[in-house]
Amino acid sequence: MLRPPCGRDGAGATRAQSPAARHSRRVIAGTGRTSSIAFGTIVVTHQLRCNTARALRCAKPVGLLFVYTHMNTFRLAAIAAIITVCLSSTARAQRQELRFSFMGADAGANVYEAKPDGSFVSETTLNLAGTAITSKLSGICKDGLLTEYTIEQTLGGATVKIVAREGKATLETNAKGAPTNTPREYKPSRVFFSNFHPALSASLAQAYTDPASGSQKLDAFLLDGATTMAVEVIGRPARAVDVQGRRVTARAYQVRFPTVDMDLYVTEDGQTVAWDVPAQMIKAVAPGWEGLVVDPTTKMPELSQPTFKVTTEKAVKVKMRDGVELVHGMARPTEEGRYPVILVRTPYGRGQYMAMSEWWAKRGYVYIAQDVRGRGDSSGDWEPFVHERADGYDTLDWISKQPWCNGSVGMIGGSYVGWVQWWAAVEGHPALKCIVPQVSPPDPFFNFPIDHGVPFLYGGVWWAVVVKDKGELTELPKIENLEGFRALPISKVDDAVLGKDVPFVNRWWEARTPADFGAANFMADLKKVRIPALHISGWWDGDGIGTRLNWAAMRKLGRTNQWLIYGPWTHAFNSASRLGDVDYGPAAILELDSVYLRWFDTWLKGKQVGLDKTPRVRVFVTGENRWMDLDDWPAGASRESVLYLSSDGPANHHNSVGKLVPARPPAGQEPDRYTYNPARATIPKDLGNMDTSEASTVVKFEPDDQDSLIYKTEPLAAPLIMTGPVDIELFIASSAVDTDFHATVVDIDEKGEMRAIGRGGKIRARFHRSFDKPELLKPGKTYKVTIAHWDVAHRFAAGHRIGLIISSDGFPLYARNLGTGKPDSTATRMVAQSNAVYHDAKRPSALRFRTMPLP
Repeated sequence: MLRPPCGRDGAGATRAQSPAARHSRRVIAGTGRTSSIAFGTIVVTHQLRCNTARALRCAKPVGLLFVYTHMNTFRLAAIAAIITVCLSSTARAQRQELRFSFMGADAGANVYEAKPDGSFVSETTLNLAGTAITSKLSGICKDGLLTEYTIEQTLGGATVKIVAREGKATLETNAKGAPTNTPREYKPSRVFFSNFHPALSASLAQAYTDPASGSQKLDAFLLDGATTMAVEVIGRPARAVDVQGRRVTARAYQVRFPTVDMDLYVTEDGQTVAWDVPAQMIKAVAPGWEGLVVDPTTKMPELSQPTFKVTTEKAVKVKMRDGVELVHGMARPTEEGRYPVILVRTPYGRGQYMAMSEWWAKRGYVYIAQDVRGRGDSSGDWEPFVHERADGYDTLDWISKQPWCNGSVGMIGGSYVGWVQWWAAVEGHPALKCIVPQVSPPDPFFNFPIDHGVPFLYGGVWWAVVVKDKGELTELPKIENLEGFRALPISKVDDAVLGKDVPFVNRWWEARTPADFGAANFMADLKKVRIPALHISGWWDGDGIGTRLNWAAMRKLGRTNQWLIYGPWTHAFNSASRLGDVDYGPAAILELDSVYLRWFDTWLKGKQVGLDKTPRVRVFVTGENRWMDLDDWPAGASRESVLYLSSDGPANHHNSVGKLVPARPPAGQEPDRYTYNPARATIPKDLGNMDTSEASTVVKFEPDDQDSLIYKTEPLAAPLIMTGPVDIELFIASSAVDTDFHATVVDIDEKGEMRAIGRGGKIRARFHRSFDKPELLKPGKTYKVTIAHWDVAHRFAAGHRIGLIISSDGFPLYARNLGTGKPDSTATRMVAQSNAVYHDAKRPSALRFRTMPLP
């Protein structure tokens, strides 16, 4: 159940969880890499060249939870981290069965048998979104200690076997790139867990010996990786349910793993009878105990209930206007009738999305998951972005004419699967009544594959690997040859890193202005869109700028039928309550299934289910870890605030005397300067690390770094809640004809530790006047640039300082600016760039944001 943000999302960490989050993920073999996929998956705490610049990667498989193992061998094992334990040996044999369900549908079973001599065998067989998984665990418990064990697991063609005995654990696996026969120390443990074996999870409850304190931190041994990880067990009120005509009680616990939480239920005699991972919609329950893990939507009678029988079709072909046939899977109520339709269009393989189809069909919806052109079983050529407008329209047109459709269609999904909704929406098919774009990008020039003029280099190349094969995505890739990102021109980076040329990536780098992406741009056409949209993203989402820009565009157009949710999440939204060394608390995970069902019941069925009584905007306030319900974004109660940059000396790094002050700086202040040399840009050694449990939002610099500027307020006399939109206005000059500027807001505590509060923004200076009409700089001349920081909602504590970091380096996540003004796709010559930031009466560089009243 453990899962490591972000996904590489940047965060990497790289969630689904609810029918919607699930709409953007899939079960992945192994390391908990998310299939929310994508560009948004690559994220760093900050785009500064510092010794902790690691990606807050998002790792979240859709299915079970998973514990990330340091051995990281079973690229699969980690799909589900379910707690395991050894029941103390008993005087008689024991046998127990638990049934798995995934997204409300039966997914398999675990059978556990313990013998009087202390030996046991636990076997699990699962089918998750069409992926077959088997796991067999055997071992011996003596006096409560697991003295030895063997675990064998398979997922598709991947296998792993770990044998632990006599103080040593060894591994055998056919997983590509994984070490084999690697011994490590093994110490028998009383608290442990293993993937896919919920019947063994009682050891966590048995180790909870301090109920007076309410919670207890433990070191639990992960059998799947022969490694130890920290967990927290929290006692909850016991639950009484009817089992076979008797009223019985189960002890209840919340188990908090590094990235996900699980509800655990154990009988008085120590048997696990149920566990539930709401964020991932995975449950395991012993027969008769189903009352412990009821779908919360079934307790909301106003919402559509699961009363329909379901008919499923696996491969339906639909012809597009040019004759190309796209293939989709479909689930619908068996009873004849006309029903609303929920459509998902994906490049990642429709099979994973069909896992949630039965949940919707039981509630009176037709659910369709379609492979986009050139992907999965669909014919045609795969060219990202290009065909989605027309294909989306044609698909909607076909659906609306079917005898089982009532003429109302909604769309849902994340990342690229969110993007396609906007492309379909601007085409204006009358059947499309509402959308739920989750972690969705904006126009391609403002996030992926180019971010405000700066090529998203790592993300573009990495995503090319994600979509290189037509079939189902079973594992997110890890890039090994990081040095290849130094290749110039950047059109050769794919060759250097991947060993082959990817033509569509090269075409991306040739784009000089937004217009070069043609029909992939949709924001100028949002004026045509009047349908409701539920926007969902996270402060650490690698595509989070898309939610800021798309939401702002719709609100500027006066659309009042827009809803927004921002959590403390990565691209794998709503899947983890922790991000590395930051714990946002259990409340960080929302129950979203009822949110989606209420949404579609309202707009597709016309039911009065109280959507108008739900908050229009919900944002999670980091720094105090609570949700805040608002009337709008920015909130009506928020107030504009501005802090001006100022300094009476160098503002570089540790010795910075840079300040953020409420009054405009006086005339005569000298600018702050630093030099960015693209030839000296470094690559963090841990950039490829997908383990978000090791991520950090702390910003650190090498002692001799001088290539960025830091400005900070005096210690705050009272707490302050900063919300978006946040913009940084800089008056700049450079010795070069072009350069980049990155800006990140940080929270600085009393000891001087700096933590990013969200994802910073950036701009390529040639776009100082307009993104449509770039203009190279004249060396030494002053220009004004405005940097759009990604949205935040953060509480700065009293005594803390607001900080702002400015630099010109985001490599290798973002391409280096070579300083010559030549096209990125062909440039190879580099020049150092001496950059200046002005802050005087005539050139008042400033940080602009909104503040909320304190509760």
